[in-house]
Amino acid sequence: MIRTITMAVAIGVMSNIVSAEERYDLVITGARVVDPETMLDQVRNIGISGEEIAIVTPEAISGADMIDASGLIAAPGFIDFHAHGQDPYSEKVSIFDGRTTQMDLEAGALPLSDYYEAKAGISLANYGASVGHASARLLLMDGVESHGSPMMTHALQKAGKTGNQWSVNQATDEQLDQIDDLVTDGIHNGGLGIGVMVGYYPSARSEGIARMARVASDNHSFLTTHPRYLSNIAPSGVLGQQEFIALSMAYDVPLVLHHIPTNALSDTKAALAMVDRGNANGATILGEAFPYVKGSSFIAAEILSPGWQERTGMDYSDLIWVETGETLTEETFNKYRTERPDGFFVMEHIKEPDMMAAILHPDIIIGSDGMPLVDDDGHSLPFDAPFGAGLGHPRSAGTFGKYLRIAIDDGTLTMPQIIAKTAYLQAEFLEPFAPSMAKRGRLQAGTFADITIFDPDEVNGMAGYDAGTNSLASKGFVHVIVNGHPVIRDGELNADVHPGEAIRAGQ
Repeated sequence: MIRTITMAVAIGVMSNIVSAEERYDLVITGARVVDPETMLDQVRNIGISGEEIAIVTPEAISGADMIDASGLIAAPGFIDFHAHGQDPYSEKVSIFDGRTTQMDLEAGALPLSDYYEAKAGISLANYGASVGHASARLLLMDGVESHGSPMMTHALQKAGKTGNQWSVNQATDEQLDQIDDLVTDGIHNGGLGIGVMVGYYPSARSEGIARMARVASDNHSFLTTHPRYLSNIAPSGVLGQQEFIALSMAYDVPLVLHHIPTNALSDTKAALAMVDRGNANGATILGEAFPYVKGSSFIAAEILSPGWQERTGMDYSDLIWVETGETLTEETFNKYRTERPDGFFVMEHIKEPDMMAAILHPDIIIGSDGMPLVDDDGHSLPFDAPFGAGLGHPRSAGTFGKYLRIAIDDGTLTMPQIIAKTAYLQAEFLEPFAPSMAKRGRLQAGTFADITIFDPDEVNGMAGYDAGTNSLASKGFVHVIVNGHPVIRDGELNADVHPGEAIRAGQ
């Protein structure tokens, strides 16, 4: 018996030696490894074989390629649910913010096949999209095809010529049926949930919105939303959030509630409490926020329809036209609303205590709501355009770096909690709908090698609101690895690799 135990121990020791002597494709040594699922927060070495992590160990290991990450934190690659900037330049800038997966689950896309085909083989980061409810309305009410992401194909600009019927009309009974069919087909073609940004068409019939919850329930999917009303007065932003929380609970459908402070404004703490209570009562509601007090959208958005000053507490002086950096006046406001309805503006409308309450809540994820970065004519930039050339809200470039700086300096959250909000909570939410996400958002053996390695003392979002600073790269992100491929190494971009993979429902 003793001899048997001794042999077993010897075999185990030999197995560990063999494992330690295995040669990996890429080895990261000396990193402070943070894995939110297991709460690991220790110095470890990471061995990568192919596109997966093969081992996380305190033992010495070797590989064909080696990265010394001493003094740096290695975290699961960051997952952004809310990246409207799906063009190559915006994606490049976001990679320097640690985002190894960049999805648009709010606006989404339609048809999904057009979106996935456009991204295949050219993406630095993993990608995916919801089924765009707004795109279905755009098609049926304005006759405008989105051909994938409406943000990237300038579909909204085309709708400006037809009066933006999608944003002001109520759907007929026939159109509601057609929307149901389009959305159902999108789910079956890989759409990750149903993106219902009804905040841009707040007069939509309640029945039609409720039908999206039913479609999600019937097709094993979920809802994401930019809810109705950006307002401090009735009907308030919190009321718009209540609509979706009620639908989530009534239809037992998981929900992503985008940028909570953007709509709740000074009622943000009440909105956060409502999400907490819903989850305590059995719902699955994932709230989201970004670390900025200013927001951004396109100038024709319904949030700027008559009465907007009273609803939001803003005035013309709180609005900045992205392409020129000018502060708007009543004259220029009306001019751009008429002549450039798809152009982007920046607005100051969130109070810092409300923003901080959301981004430091342990269960509220970080999402950039990053709009496409553009040139001074409102067009997408080429991939090789320099950092700083892109115009837009700085959240497109600096959200995750800025969040890390705030959270680390604040000290309220543990490092595993800080990192969970950038990756693990997102992956955990998506797992029931996209099984491959069970291998993302973690830093463990057997998971995909999406790894963000940063300096905790230096990390920060550097993008600002001044011209020339909107798209500056975040600092402190030393190495970023996507599916086993270093896309950023020693702070430099490897533009010769495009390892991003499609994330689809059912896969």
